[in-house]
Amino acid sequence: MGSSNAVAMAVDTDTNKRAHTDGVVKKRKPLRPSTSRADIYVTRDHRKFNSYMRRARKLLVERNYPSVTIHGLGAAIQTAIKLAAAVKASLSDQVVMDTSTHTVTLYDDVVPQDESTDITTQTRQNSAIQIKMSLPSAVRSQIFAKNPR
Repeated sequence: MGSSNAVAMAVDTDTNKRAHTDGVVKKRKPLRPSTSRADIYVTRDHRKFNSYMRRARKLLVERNYPSVTIHGLGAAIQTAIKLAAAVKASLSDQVVMDTSTHTVTLYDDVVPQDESTDITTQTRQNSAIQIKMSLPSAVRSQIFAKNPR
């Protein structure tokens, strides 16, 4: 019984934030600026964490990229922060990090139940983080002296 009240309160709180829509809300994928191979877009799926980790280390250490940028949106912010900390720890804390946060506007399509009405678009705001990680040039030259391509 207590859990149903919590669900009702969550729904009431949600209706206070957004206008009531008479239809189905279909969330669009967030718009991404042009990306490079050094950009890692993190999701909240923890099963992919090790592959994100391998990719970040490979780009920094093996491929000699000057920097790698980790992007997280909404619920994935926590995973992005954990990934950056894990990469830094795995490289003996020799990584320089530059972190920035911002707000992203996301767009949703509202498909009305009444077919005579047009599809409308609504916007919402979501937090995002970018963590730029780089190895100092002295550390990079030391790594490549030991492990040439």
